[in-house]
Amino acid sequence: MITTYEAKPIYPLSPYVYRYTYREFNTNGADVTKPKHAVNEIVMHFFFRGMPVKLTDPLTGAVLKTGKRSGVCGMSSRFLGEMTFNGLYSFFEIAFTPHGFQRLFGIPSQEVLDKIAWSEELFDSSINILHEQLFYCSNIQQMANVADAWLLRRLCKLKYNNDTKAISHILHCINSTKGLVNIDMLAANTNMSVRSFERHFVAHTGIPAKLFCCIARFNHALELKLSNPQLRWTKIAYKAGYFDQMHLVKDFKKFSGDAPSVLLKETPLLVETHIADY
Repeated sequence: MITTYEAKPIYPLSPYVYRYTYREFNTNGADVTKPKHAVNEIVMHFFFRGMPVKLTDPLTGAVLKTGKRSGVCGMSSRFLGEMTFNGLYSFFEIAFTPHGFQRLFGIPSQEVLDKIAWSEELFDSSINILHEQLFYCSNIQQMANVADAWLLRRLCKLKYNNDTKAISHILHCINSTKGLVNIDMLAANTNMSVRSFERHFVAHTGIPAKLFCCIARFNHALELKLSNPQLRWTKIAYKAGYFDQMHLVKDFKKFSGDAPSVLLKETPLLVETHIADY
């Protein structure tokens, strides 16, 4: 079982950072696989205990990435393979909005799209100091305070940009509706043509708005099943806004590599207990 502690960033960082999490779990000597399915957020991770995962190509079996102590998982627009865990783990994560990562660090979202990049590939040696400070924290709130201070220093260097406020509002609309939002309406609300809106959205997030919405809906469907195992897939398809169950199956194959029933049967996810500090 995974124990997950959650904390929110300080208010000025909320347009850029979704949440902080600290996770602990033990596989008790067994290999535990987890599909690297499509997600619509960028996550920076810092491992304290246990070596990080490896990512394996499902078609060839080749190891695409082996673990290091810290790195960035970009947004995933498709199924990327399977991650393997074995041992005792503890790690801290910062979940960024797609445009938030780009704005704070000046690194285009496209640069980490569908990739795992290690910290030394993206940042200078100061990232190691942050890692050490996080390691010596005794709880999630202390970790959040350290992360807040580090990110606020980045935020203070930014110039105000109206585009940032607009894209934050758009992402909030998509996430709050679980992807069930009309792209034409979003474009109209930002006083843009659909074509111009799509161009701005890709520039900020790295993927088209329609694909971003599809990924948000897929993750909502997956979360519904994990939190309500008794729900039938037909009911989940309806609740998540799919046309029918076949529509849901098509998205699952695209974004997670397999049909929903097969996905959870062959790669069951560890039960996760959330403890929120807000």
